[in-house]
Amino acid sequence: MNSSFTEVFNAAMNAIAALGITYLLITICSASILYFSFKGKIDASGRYFFLSELAILPGIFGVALSSINPEYLGTTLFLIINTSVWVTHICVLFSIYALWGETSSSKFFLSISFGIIYAVTIEIFRSTNPTIQVTTLIASTADAIFCFWAFVICRSTQDKELKENLFFSWIKNIELMLGLFACIRILSCFSDAPINPRLPTSAAITFYILFLILNVFRYISYQSLRISWVDHRTYSINPLNRNLMVVTQEKNSLLQGLIASNRVIGIGALASSLAHQLSQPLTGIGLQVETLRRNLSQRGNNHEAVSVLDKVNSQLSKLTSLVKNLRQLFNANYLDFHEVDVTSTANELLEIIEPTLEAKKILLVKNIANNTAILGDAIQIQQVLINLINNAIDAIEIANPTSREIKLSIGHETQYVVISIEDSGDGIDPELLPSIFEQFKTTKKEGLGIGLWLSKTIIQKHQGIISATNSPSGGAIFTIKIPLLQDSHEKS
Repeated sequence: MNSSFTEVFNAAMNAIAALGITYLLITICSASILYFSFKGKIDASGRYFFLSELAILPGIFGVALSSINPEYLGTTLFLIINTSVWVTHICVLFSIYALWGETSSSKFFLSISFGIIYAVTIEIFRSTNPTIQVTTLIASTADAIFCFWAFVICRSTQDKELKENLFFSWIKNIELMLGLFACIRILSCFSDAPINPRLPTSAAITFYILFLILNVFRYISYQSLRISWVDHRTYSINPLNRNLMVVTQEKNSLLQGLIASNRVIGIGALASSLAHQLSQPLTGIGLQVETLRRNLSQRGNNHEAVSVLDKVNSQLSKLTSLVKNLRQLFNANYLDFHEVDVTSTANELLEIIEPTLEAKKILLVKNIANNTAILGDAIQIQQVLINLINNAIDAIEIANPTSREIKLSIGHETQYVVISIEDSGDGIDPELLPSIFEQFKTTKKEGLGIGLWLSKTIIQKHQGIISATNSPSGGAIFTIKIPLLQDSHEKS
């Protein structure tokens, strides 16, 4: 009978040892995955969880060792196991809280100190030879408190996205179930066979199998959480959530693009409406001016007045063209290409812009050549120049340099008209240069991010090229190349 009992006892102890070794290997693998996934650069939550996995290793090893050879059971081993378990609980608590809250190192080390003191107190109490039920009750009560505390922390998060994450819910529920398991151990203390590794009954083995499964799922749930959730306080990227981070960034960019597109559509509708409203009174004013001019011409001796009216008529024609272009600006399919003299087109624009430059005390340095005919749309070319010059003005206003200067050069290069606009601002951020002509890219707080993109689109329609670089002196240089008309090129 004694031999049969010994065999059963040894088998049970070996089962506990096997569970402990299995748990030990799984914990080591989980800790390794977490550490190497973050490549050592673990954030606060990951660091605490990693510490929890390291902290439990001595406890698991102690349980396995005592199950293999009960002779190792003693005060030292019990102290190691209990300290390991409660330090692990504390690390898990701080890891969960660090997902959305700010943690304190001083509070963490203070909590660890209380855990160690509690473990020492139990061993001092154990030395007075209490029953196994009493020591199991004390230890299980601490386990239950820690698990329910972690459950409450999970429920307390105010981060809606984190709270709705499936794997975070799993962690919350696992903590609740671990707390209930601790309560079962507490209830077992009021029986003759409390659930304890020192009494490896079939019920205890079943209990620890389920306990092992829950802890393994906690590891899996935490790592799955870090794959499926991005900390929006830091937007930290690691190998676990890199793909999600890329998708999240693309989603945010798309959303911003849709918002900006909606604004552009609204501006386009507004521009079309305003242009329609303006075209009628402009036409009426033009007719009235032309009638007045004819009347004055017929009466004679009114050459000065007629000259003034001619100038007014000329400006009205330009204004009518601008209004027409306002309606066409957002119509990507509209093209009105003809022979355009870039020099004349630029000079017309400068007449309008130069007063603004003078008011802002910005010097315009011009170096403009002749014979710069291209096939294109004069209004669209002016639109590009307006955009680039306005950007140059903004750059100078922001930088406020000692030398407030914009250099405009128009010349020839092989078979191209070359337009260069250089400012004396701070230049373009090197990280932004490769993508500066992309849609919705902007450094301006109130910008839509379509100005340079639209300029590039217009120049490409003219079979040209637009580029941006930084000047050695510090400002930005925008260069445009548009093919010359063949006849113009031959004349030059």
